[in-house]
Amino acid sequence: MNSKLCISYDSTFDGFLSAIFEIYSQHLDVGDFLPDREGSHPMDMFLQPFRVETREESANRVRRSIVNRASGEVLGLLEAALLSEEPGTEMKIFAYLRKLFSGEDPDFGKNPASMEMLPLYKLAQSVRREAGNMLGMVRFSKGPDDFYIAQIEPKYDILMLMEAHFRRRFATAKWIIYDAKRKYGLFHEKNGISQVVTLPNPEVLTQKLSPDSWTELWKVFYDSIAIKERENAKLLRQCLPERYWKYLPERNRALLW
Repeated sequence: MNSKLCISYDSTFDGFLSAIFEIYSQHLDVGDFLPDREGSHPMDMFLQPFRVETREESANRVRRSIVNRASGEVLGLLEAALLSEEPGTEMKIFAYLRKLFSGEDPDFGKNPASMEMLPLYKLAQSVRREAGNMLGMVRFSKGPDDFYIAQIEPKYDILMLMEAHFRRRFATAKWIIYDAKRKYGLFHEKNGISQVVTLPNPEVLTQKLSPDSWTELWKVFYDSIAIKERENAKLLRQCLPERYWKYLPERNRALLW
């Protein structure tokens, strides 16, 4: 009977690092990982399920090991790669960590061009590029009690990579950026405290919204800078892919559609 395990975890980076800790401490034979995420691939019927709960202490120990054997930059790269949600990414990271922790090559952690690192580096680049692009795609609408609301549907799970930017820019405002694809949001209060909130029904956020001056300003701005004679729908789609359009107030302009 095959004794390989399918490790399930809560889909967070801490959860994945907790799984890595248990794999080494219990000498587990891993065949695959299964994150608690909508749309994840089904478990291989030939693998045995094994659940690992997230433990901050375990995750931090693995973090320190990665930083000590490689660097903080590598740790951040691995986290960004995991946020891609691409099938098989966990096994690619696990393969990298196995070689890193084996100690066979003392310089392995400093080699950005290793066979194990290259696919992870490319994934991390794509995730970070998406996060950078999305910073310019967030459109807040004003809700009740000076509460600002924005929705996004990014390709990757990048919401937390955007936190520092919006906390700096709107430090004293009350706002939420909601990832409609993953059904969770980043809620920021006027006291500067941010927290992750889960909202399975986004209508709770939007049902009280009405057209506001911010939304109208975006439309006026784009109308004022547009040059009708130079409209190029094909070029626009290349520069601004359609997947960004859904939550842009200016999407109603003829040029975008």
